[in-house]
Amino acid sequence: MMRVTLNSLLLSVVLWMLGPAQAETLRTVQTGNITPLLNPFSSLAQGITNPQAMIHDMLTYVSTDGTLQPGLAIAWSSIGPTTWRISLRPNVRYSNGRAVTAEVIAKTIAYLKSDAAKRYVISGEVRTIKSTHVIDDLTIDVETHEPDVLLPRRFGTIPMPEPYLYEELGPEDFSLAPVGTGSYVVEAWNLDSQQPLLVANPDSWRAPVEIDRVEMRLVKDAGTQVQALMSGLVDMGYNLGIVELEVLESMGFRTEVQPGGQISALAFSNRDPESPFSDQRVRQAMNYAVNTQEIADIIMMGTTQPAGQPGVATMAGYNPNVGPYPYDPEKARALLAEAGYADGLSFRAEVLAGGGAVESTTIYLKVAQDLAKVGIAMEVQPLQGVQWIQKYFSGEWDQADAISATWNGASYWDVSRAIEIFSCKKPGAFFCAPELMPAINASHGMFDAHERDQTLQDLSRKMHDLAPAIFLVQLVDIVTVSHRLGPLTYRHKQLAVDQLRLAE
Repeated sequence: MMRVTLNSLLLSVVLWMLGPAQAETLRTVQTGNITPLLNPFSSLAQGITNPQAMIHDMLTYVSTDGTLQPGLAIAWSSIGPTTWRISLRPNVRYSNGRAVTAEVIAKTIAYLKSDAAKRYVISGEVRTIKSTHVIDDLTIDVETHEPDVLLPRRFGTIPMPEPYLYEELGPEDFSLAPVGTGSYVVEAWNLDSQQPLLVANPDSWRAPVEIDRVEMRLVKDAGTQVQALMSGLVDMGYNLGIVELEVLESMGFRTEVQPGGQISALAFSNRDPESPFSDQRVRQAMNYAVNTQEIADIIMMGTTQPAGQPGVATMAGYNPNVGPYPYDPEKARALLAEAGYADGLSFRAEVLAGGGAVESTTIYLKVAQDLAKVGIAMEVQPLQGVQWIQKYFSGEWDQADAISATWNGASYWDVSRAIEIFSCKKPGAFFCAPELMPAINASHGMFDAHERDQTLQDLSRKMHDLAPAIFLVQLVDIVTVSHRLGPLTYRHKQLAVDQLRLAE
């Protein structure tokens, strides 16, 4: 008996000397600022390690193979042209203990449809919803104004924070101490240092299998990311400078390329009939004039490929028979001459400073060089984020003849969203082809997947031919990971941190 007691005492002393068990921690670095993104409805939860995707769940998730996956909803079906029935996952609770019920979902949708929420980006995702009807605790019917085949995919963009606490505290105070159903909760935002700290939510329906602590660093530039990785301060970074990848790989880091679901582009406006860009031949000429293969191979070092349509492979509506515009300066000159611009033309392009890929500035300089070879003078003017947003959403470009933009189908993994951006349907439309609108509008009510896909593929071809922008390259997410981490899995475009394990 004494021996057992002595052994127990010795074990206690050893454990005391070792201290508490070490938490398994993921340490990440990324560029940006967390402060404007604190409210879960202020932006789409994009980025490989976006904290909102760790804190909150959506009803559904769209995988990058194009399939719709269950989230808080485990089933959804159309029970009429304008009614969807959603079945919720049982036994799910928020981190404060409140159960997730149909009433909770209805309350969140009602808030997003209110005037108070109109300032938030996510409010646009409920624009097609007319009303909700609670059937029972785990069943809700959602009625739309018109048939909307995309509604289950729209739900994949809408976080579901605890709505009663959100209402009680108000958006600002709730954002500082958010309550969700996700794998992690916020221990501290650390806004001064821009180093958010998240810890595991053990009561989550998708509790972490190993990583119980996430330490994030938000920095101003890619160079600082590289330094953090090389110094061992962090285990993961993404969308670093392309030229740094080879150096990091030589130090034992591995890189993974994930499809971004977006196409970088230089958008034109056809609203002014006197503008050269109202002529399809001019727009096509500019596409033939730019060597996008060199952009992909040299500037982006083979991490991506040229694009020639609104979407990427695996998206609904991607047309496998439509390729990028080939580099053909002679054809570009011939089209310009046919359109009455044999002597060339000049225009002003305003591009988002630091937007998209790290190499975006170099890409636009390359575009300007290639256009100059066929007699087109392109003046490049950088825009700050606030300036670009105002121009993009209003459609009023002032002195600009073109602006940087993306064909963005990532949220739904469906080309219709990208097509709408370059159509009359976009609020503040800068490019409008009225002849496409019947097919665009009709596609939202096509519940036959094959019929809809064929309609969207046809629209993708027509957008290629109309060339409302210079199609550049597919945007990708490049993740750089230390040897400390095991294989990565993803949930839509976010890292599934809850599934991550350390390397053996």
